[in-house]
Amino acid sequence: MNTLSIPTRLRLWLLDNCTGRLHPDQRRELTTEPLAMALLLLVPAIILLRRLLLSLFFGSGWFIGLALVALLVGSMLWRRWRFSRQALMVATLTARNDSPPFWAIWRRPVFTDEEGKTIPFGRVLPGGLRLQAGQRYLVYYLMDGSSRVLLSLAPVDHPEAAHWQPTIAFHERHKRR
Repeated sequence: MNTLSIPTRLRLWLLDNCTGRLHPDQRRELTTEPLAMALLLLVPAIILLRRLLLSLFFGSGWFIGLALVALLVGSMLWRRWRFSRQALMVATLTARNDSPPFWAIWRRPVFTDEEGKTIPFGRVLPGGLRLQAGQRYLVYYLMDGSSRVLLSLAPVDHPEAAHWQPTIAFHERHKRR
């Protein structure tokens, strides 16, 4: 495996994750996730209810829009606080299959642990690294309720893999949380 196969973005994420911290880009992605859904739902709502919305905003109902914006901002702040308090987890897992094709965004990579137990991930943040079936990976993740969020990963046999192993700071943060 050559050193160019891991994107620079993922290398930076691994360096932060091995100390037990989220990279600012990871924190931003986790925090703004509900914003995408809200915007997707907002477009059809504006198209269907434009006359009602105009009368609300120019009439006396402008505070409803303000309350909805405050609710959205509040939920993002709550997510930021919650994810900043969670302990990162690390595991050495084996990829069960190759990366799904780029157009199959709903498919998640499937991993197994040393005992052969399947480890599912609800969300996957890193992009650009192609998984190979049977390859072992060092995986950093966190728990979001009952699902796992894959934060970063690197092949165990990569020449720079020693730099991405959990540090003393990682273990100390994990004990505190």
